[in-house]
Order: sequence, then C-alpha cells, then structure tokens
Amino acid sequence: MRKAIMANTFPAGMPLADQFHVSAETGFAGIEIGLAREGFFSIDGDPADTETVARLAHETGLTISGMLAGPLGQIPPTSNDPSVRAEAVRVVRRTIEVAPHLGVDTLLLVPGRVEVDVPYGVAWDRALAFVRELIPDCERHGITLAVENVWNRMIYSPIEMRHFVETIGHPLVGVYWDAGNHAPYTWPQHWPPVLGNHIRRVHVKGFNTNAGPTWPGFVRLLDGTIDWPAVMASLRAIGYDGWVTIEIGFGGANQSPAEILRKAREFSADMDTLLSM
Repeated sequence: MRKAIMANTFPAGMPLADQFHVSAETGFAGIEIGLAREGFFSIDGDPADTETVARLAHETGLTISGMLAGPLGQIPPTSNDPSVRAEAVRVVRRTIEVAPHLGVDTLLLVPGRVEVDVPYGVAWDRALAFVRELIPDCERHGITLAVENVWNRMIYSPIEMRHFVETIGHPLVGVYWDAGNHAPYTWPQHWPPVLGNHIRRVHVKGFNTNAGPTWPGFVRLLDGTIDWPAVMASLRAIGYDGWVTIEIGFGGANQSPAEILRKAREFSADMDTLLSM
C-alpha cells in the first residue's frame, strides 16, 4: 500500500503548488486533487493548467494518486432539476478528459444524495442512470469511477454498496471505500470482506463514535475509536495493495506555513504507523 494525502484537506485558499511541495517534503508518495469550480485548474479553466499541474508532479516526485470526479456535493446528480443533473454529467466528463493527462486512472465519485424531496428510490435510480451514462466516456479514456460512501443518506452499508456497483456490472465502476465515514453506523473492518476487489481506492480518517454521527466526531487519524489493526487486517485479507489516502482537515485558513508543515509531518507519521499494522 502507498500513502497519499487529499489536497482538499489543506487550508482553504492554499495554492495547489504549495500543497504539492508540502506533501512531498513530509513524505507522502501521492496526492489526490480535483478540478476547482473557478480559477486555476478549474472545470472551465485554461487547458494549459493541466500541463502546469503535471510539471508540479514531476518536480516534486509526487504521483497524482486520484482525482475527485467533480464538486458533486454542490451539483448533485440526483437533483430534481434536470439542468443540475446535466451539469453534473458535464463536470465529470470534463474530469474524465483531464485525468489521463496527469497519469490518473481512477476518480472518486459521489453518485448523488437522498433529500426530503428526492426519495431514496428516486435517488437510487437516478444515481445508477448517472453512472451508466458516463461509462462510454470511461471506456474511451481508460478511467475507473470509484463510488465513495459518504454522508449523503444513501449507501450506508457494504451490502448496499456492493449491490450498487454490481447492478451496474462494469469493470470500470468500483468503490472508493472511506474507512472513517460510516464508523458511527457500522464497524469499518466489516466492509472489505463484503466489497472485496470492488475496492479501488481507500480513504482514512479518525472518528470518535462516542461523539455520535456529528462532524465533531472526526478526529486525528489514530485518535478516536476505530480499530485500525482490524481495519488493516481486513484490507490485507482481501489482497488490497493500492493507494491509502488520508483525509483530515488542517483547520482554518489563517495558519502559518510552519504550522501547516508541522501538521503534515504529523499526519504522514500517523500514516506510517497505520500502514505498518
């Protein structure tokens, strides 16, 4: 397994170049990035930005371990508004086109969400249709869509996740398993035996289940109540040997470079401990 860090965990407004350099300096092998809504390296930005990002990876020695398929939290593919659903497809297609130029073969995908006016059954059917619509693009560019388990009120169990990807039944659709996201509801070590080789990428974060299913429950990686030795044993038991990416917020925007560097070193050391289990 190789350790990576998610770029979105750095303080808001921190330039992507600085994120690359800090990640490399603190011992990460990879970094997971995504197209911004606007500005540098954005959905409708200058195509030359992709070359700049590729140079950043080369200069720092980092592998771009994956990309977010788009800011789909703000553009839910299961929306009742057809124009929002169409925009979600456009954004992911754009990311699918960009990814191969950065050596990326897998995108993190959130397929939608259940809302008071979007019932579970409707969201499920729209999410399946959304992913299926993108498969020809994935085939053309050699990209895998890895569906993540997030707090979107759907797919909260490994059985549901396996059923979702197997209903689609395509080799370019797998799972981006987040070992911390559903710690309040299930034991994380129970997921890999159910999902098996559907798992294409792994996110890790700490969670204190004593806090209940609330944002304050997310804590530093090795703090909290997750049984990490059991989680790592379950991943090794299915033969997983891919990227493991830490996703823990650095905190507010007003932090000194020295403070950011210190936290990145701590997170990197935590990852070393995790991967040695």
